[in-house]
Amino acid sequence: MTYEGPAGEAMSREGKGTEADGEAGSSQPIRWEEAQERFRKGGWFWLATVRPDGAPHSMPVFAAWSETVLFVASKETARKSRNLAADGRCVVTTDTGDLHLIVEGEARRVSDKATLERARGAFKAIYDWPTVVTGDKLDAEYGAPTSGGPPYDVYEIKPTKAFGLPTDGESFTPTRWRFDR
Repeated sequence: MTYEGPAGEAMSREGKGTEADGEAGSSQPIRWEEAQERFRKGGWFWLATVRPDGAPHSMPVFAAWSETVLFVASKETARKSRNLAADGRCVVTTDTGDLHLIVEGEARRVSDKATLERARGAFKAIYDWPTVVTGDKLDAEYGAPTSGGPPYDVYEIKPTKAFGLPTDGESFTPTRWRFDR
């Protein structure tokens, strides 16, 4: 299911060297549906969280888009998990080649079987990562070398705001999306 989401709004291109070449590209915002498709292709994702002292913390993660949320998996003892348990505000970023995607949102740990199954399916579809729901976590035979190993807590990130920035400056205009909370 594709969530149509909010309409994209063009971000200002004011300032020296920020204007688009009128001959080369589009002055239209990218549609949220297109951004969702980029998320579904997987790739490198970075999760930025807030430490208890207010300092930022950023680490690579597996992230998977499903319907209206991003799922991330993290070891319970990992700094990012501890940060999210204390303060769910976070940012997930990725570069899809022609598009930088930035999603600001609120994360919450999920533990119900139905949501964990949805996350499991999303990770399988994107990364071909075979996980199983065990209690209130996802378990697997393997994980990323820096992950601390399975099992993993799963966090559901509901977007509050997102940005799409063209890497070539011409494919579309820089775009902002605002989500209902």
